[in-house]
Order: sequence, then C-alpha cells, then structure tokens
Amino acid sequence: MALLITFIAGISILAGAVIIKLFKNPETIEHLSIALALGSLFSLMAFDLVPEILESSHEMGLLIPIVFTAIGFVLLKLLDLFVPDHEDTDENHDTENAAHIGLISALAVILHNIVEGMTVYSLSLSSFEKGAIFALGISLHNIPMGMLIYSTLADSKKSKKFAVFASVTVSTLIGGILMKLISKHLTENVISCLVAMASGMIIYIIFLELIPHVIKTKPAKISIIGIITGFLIVLLSCKLA
Repeated sequence: MALLITFIAGISILAGAVIIKLFKNPETIEHLSIALALGSLFSLMAFDLVPEILESSHEMGLLIPIVFTAIGFVLLKLLDLFVPDHEDTDENHDTENAAHIGLISALAVILHNIVEGMTVYSLSLSSFEKGAIFALGISLHNIPMGMLIYSTLADSKKSKKFAVFASVTVSTLIGGILMKLISKHLTENVISCLVAMASGMIIYIIFLELIPHVIKTKPAKISIIGIITGFLIVLLSCKLA
C-alpha cells in the first residue's frame, strides 16, 4: 500500500500534461505554466524545503546543508552545460530556451521526487493517513511542473517527451522502492543532505532559468496570475502535508 501511494503521487505530474492538451493556445499556456512553476517552486522553497533544512541544521549544523545546497546548484549548472539550445535570446526565447527549461527542470524534479517518494513511503508505513495527506501535497505541486515540462517540450520528438515524462513519473515510486530496500541503513542526516541538494537545484532553476524567462514574457498579467496561483497551490499543499 505504501508503494501504491508513492506511485499515485508520482503520476500526478501527468495531470499537468493533460491540462496543456485541453487548451488551444499552447504559447499562452506555456508562459502561464512557467509562471506557475516559478510561483510553486518559490513557495515550495519558502514553506517546505527551507524550514526542513533549518530543522535538520539543529542536529548537524548549518554548514553541511549549505554545502549540499551548493553541490546541487553546481551539479545542475554542470548538467546545464551539456544540454544544447539553451541560450536565451530574443529569437529563441520561446523555442530553444523553453525546451532547455523543460529538460533541466525534469532533472531536478526527478531527484526531488525520489527524495519525496522516500518520505511518502516512510510516512505511509507509520500511518496511512499521514502518507496519503503528504502524497496529496506532492500531487498538488507536481501538476504545475507537469505543465511546465510538457509545454516546454511541445516541439521535441515524441520519443524524447515520452522518455522525460516516464522518468519523472516513476521517480517518486523509485524513491519509495529505494526506501523499502535501504531503509534500515539510511539515516535522517543522509536524507536531509539529499533534500538540501535538491533545494540547490531548485534555486538554480528559479533564478537562472525561470525568472529570466518570465521577465521577457508579454503580457505581464499572465506571469502575475501564474506566479500567484502557483504560489498558493503549493502553500496549500505544504499546509496539507
């Protein structure tokens, strides 16, 4: 049952893809989804990840979480160098850069979802209700990311989109399976380090990918609506979780 809950939390990201397919104006939805992602990721950092990192620092100090956050930031930057078509110019702002954002967002989401899957599995073992509520919170903030990844990869080959979505979708379940296999040997400090690393990746996406894209998006009201909506969605999910 615990693995089933982690699987359901992971496939929620497909809901974002379904939402995109229901709309006829992909460019507007793309801009809206990126703004949603910016708001949701910022809210996730502020109300979920940062408090968790600060809480873990009481036991192992603040230096270690900072180091692993930096490692996550630098790691995604290094991965960024190997992803083509990422220079954000006026000509490719809506094509190559959008596809790049989708790819690196997927990389960060995969790592983050693995950690979340481990958490969902652990909570489900101790209490079905706790696991289900946390999974609901995960599902809510996965939807904007699903919109982001699908819309930004709209012009990519079907095989690439399938591979990316398959990886992102099963990542939460993989986290649950890993927890089942190594739960006896995994300490809370190790999990805290993984959370800090994922946070570094999210910080990279927010400040070096999403914000530059949103700044160039016209009209600005699309970005404002998306940012506020994404922020509130994850705020609600964090409260539920």
